[in-house]
Amino acid sequence: MPNEPVRAEAQVNEDEISLMDLVAVIAKRWKFIFFSTFIAAVLILSYSVYTKKAAPDAMFNRLPDIFKPEVIVRLQDSSSSSTLQSILGGSELGLLSGLVSSGSGGNSNADLAQALIKGNILADQIAEEFNFIELFDIKENPRSTSRRMFSENLTTDFDSATGFLTIGFESIDPVFATRVVNRSLELLEERFRGLTMENITTKKVFLSERLLDQENLLQKSQDKLIEFQKTYGIFNIEAQTEAQIVEITGMNSELIQKEVELKGLLEKRRDADPQVKRLENDIKSLRQLIDAKTTGFQDFSSTSDYIPQNKLPELSAIFTYLQQDVTLQAQIYFTFKSQLESVRLEEADNSKQFQIIETAEVPELKSKPSRAKICMIVTIAVMFLAIFISFIMEYIARIKADPAESKKLDEIKKSLSLRK
Repeated sequence: MPNEPVRAEAQVNEDEISLMDLVAVIAKRWKFIFFSTFIAAVLILSYSVYTKKAAPDAMFNRLPDIFKPEVIVRLQDSSSSSTLQSILGGSELGLLSGLVSSGSGGNSNADLAQALIKGNILADQIAEEFNFIELFDIKENPRSTSRRMFSENLTTDFDSATGFLTIGFESIDPVFATRVVNRSLELLEERFRGLTMENITTKKVFLSERLLDQENLLQKSQDKLIEFQKTYGIFNIEAQTEAQIVEITGMNSELIQKEVELKGLLEKRRDADPQVKRLENDIKSLRQLIDAKTTGFQDFSSTSDYIPQNKLPELSAIFTYLQQDVTLQAQIYFTFKSQLESVRLEEADNSKQFQIIETAEVPELKSKPSRAKICMIVTIAVMFLAIFISFIMEYIARIKADPAESKKLDEIKKSLSLRK
């Protein structure tokens, strides 16, 4: 325990000595660090001034002024798919929305525009119109090299919040860059509108075919319902069922009254009495009628307009199913019809999907490089490199001063020597 403070103090002294050693090395070789940093700063500053004054295409000019004119386009997604999904959403037709959207295309206009501007077709047109091969003296793989030069200098940035697509082109010639980016915008607009119209036409054909098929399905469903109604005489199943229940209930009440009347009559008269016979016949006929209305008449056929009470549950279920099927097919039909009308509106006017907000103008200010930042970065990097080299030089000097370490260094040199 008494030795611990001494060890701690020794450790602190050792750390302080190590830190002082580091400072001592920097102080010992400050001239090397200072002049290395100063020379690097002067050289990079001189080179920056040279690149500023020299011609952009000079042999040793690796930091020419780069200009980037830009165009701004506003892209709006087609509203037809969203309209259809809003119609179908929240209903039993939600599955159909996925079917229609997948059949009518799901790519957004922003993705389409960016794919077109970066595509080989547009790059080949630009390279051919502006003669990239001769302008940049392309010797090998002219087509691939021209495409690469176009894509490397082309920049795109899409803001999903505003729907703005910014397209730029970088070059040492501001006039050339402006012409290229404006021409690229023209070609993009042509390709975009052409493919958009093609997509609209495809959707229109798809929806027209589906609408025709759905119309046939709707007609078949309606025919089944009409045939069922004609067969069983059903027009309003609820009202008819209620009327039949009321009718049979009335007949049962009448039957009970006649049976009570017959019982009272038999107490006063004989069985062969004509009035008793007549009442018995009335009761028998009434019972037969009730049985017939409950189970069906013997001659019940497809031409009958009466529905037996015991068949009402089954026929009611079938009638409800047929009604629901007609309603479903009608909803699908009107959904396709609404979507087709939306597509026709798009076909009539799709100009709002691609709006040119701003064309490119010849820029007066460069976009890069920032020579001041480059000078600062290079100067600081050289300073740290000089400090690092100073520590290496100090380490080597200490090794040489130590006979044992110096001997090891000589052996290493011998081992690495190419001479035998």
